[in-house]
Amino acid sequence: MDSTAIKRPAALSEGAADAIRKAIIQGEFGLGEALPEAQLTRRLGISKTPIREGLLLLFKEGLVTSFPQRGFFVFTLTRESVTKLCDFRHVMESVALDMALRQNRERLIADLEGVCAEMQTAHDNGDFERYLELDTAFHEAFFDRAENPYVKASYQMAASKVATIRTHLSRGHLRTDLSLSEHVDILRALKAEEDRKARAVLKKQIFRGEQVYEELVTEPHRKPD
Repeated sequence: MDSTAIKRPAALSEGAADAIRKAIIQGEFGLGEALPEAQLTRRLGISKTPIREGLLLLFKEGLVTSFPQRGFFVFTLTRESVTKLCDFRHVMESVALDMALRQNRERLIADLEGVCAEMQTAHDNGDFERYLELDTAFHEAFFDRAENPYVKASYQMAASKVATIRTHLSRGHLRTDLSLSEHVDILRALKAEEDRKARAVLKKQIFRGEQVYEELVTEPHRKPD
């Protein structure tokens, strides 16, 4: 990420927030890592004021935390927050999937087919970053085809945090193998109108993450000096 990441944004603070959000999601900053304003100013080539305003936007999203006299840090996890996040994902994605199937099953399946094909290509090419973007796109398709802005807006409150955790948990070929097979299984079940099976795979995928999240809970986070 360099200064070219932000070119004439509508608002510098929003541009800063977008750039920092992307860096966090892609794992350029670790969980719990400090986000010094001076360092971000150099990386993005803009002044501290929009950097600070951008960090405050991310604070509202829950993607960063703030401590008096110490500054901003990437969010961290507790067992309780992991459990609640998995519960939230399961409820929201299940509702969105049901709504999308009612609205237009064929269009949803077409969307998921396209995403799965691209996921396979990214996986085969070892393009980890692109694979994770497509993983997110697969689940967001439920909300896009649900055609309910309230449901979509509710999910967006946690979408960046979910994407960040996905990055940290998906490193390693075996995990992307499993992830890809699960997404393909969901698609096949929906095409066969085996909706209960698709929901079961989705649930297994989400709550399997709850167990693996323990790795992140116990990881040593970077502390402020």
